[in-house]
Amino acid sequence: MSAEMSAEYQGARRAYELGRARFALVRALLIASPLAVLGLLSSGRSALFALPITLALWAFALFRGSWLLRGAWYGLLGGLVTASLPLSLLRPCCDPNAPPGMNCCTMPGACLGAGALIGMLLASVVPFSKATWWRTALGIALGMTSVAVLKCATLFAGEAIGLLGGLAVGVAAVSAARAIRVQA
Repeated sequence: MSAEMSAEYQGARRAYELGRARFALVRALLIASPLAVLGLLSSGRSALFALPITLALWAFALFRGSWLLRGAWYGLLGGLVTASLPLSLLRPCCDPNAPPGMNCCTMPGACLGAGALIGMLLASVVPFSKATWWRTALGIALGMTSVAVLKCATLFAGEAIGLLGGLAVGVAAVSAARAIRVQA
C-alpha cells in the first residue's frame, strides 16, 4: 500500500487543506473589509452587491498562493487606481451635475480603453519569470477585478464589462509580449 492511499495520509491531507482554506478565508475577509468601505465611499450601497465576488477572488488567491497571490497583490494596486477613476472618464457623455436616475448614454468603449491602459501599465512594470508569467498575469487580473468590480457596481452592464474586459486584455497583451520576448 502506498503512502498516498493510507487513511492517515488522507486525513492529514484533508486537515491541511481545510486549515489552508480557513486561513485564506480569514485573510480574505481582512482584505475585503477595507475594500468594502472604499466601495461604499466611492460607489454607494450598490457596491455591496459585488462584495462577495471580491471576497471569493481573494479567498481563491490566498488559498492558491505562490505566483498567483503575488500577481494579485500587484493587481490590488492597479484596482485601487481603477477605483479612483472619476465616472466622468467612464461615462464621458453624461452631465456630471445630472440628477441620479437620469437617462445617460453608455460608452463601453471608454471603459474598455481606460481598463486596457491601466492593465498594460501595471503589467509592464511587474517582473515576470519564464515559467510563471501567466500565473502572475492571472493574479494581476484577479486582483484588479476584485477592486474594479466594486467600481463597476455603479456602471451600466456594458460599461462594467468594458472596464473589466479592458483590464484583462491589457494585462494579457503585455504579459504575452513579455513572455515572447523572454523566450526569444
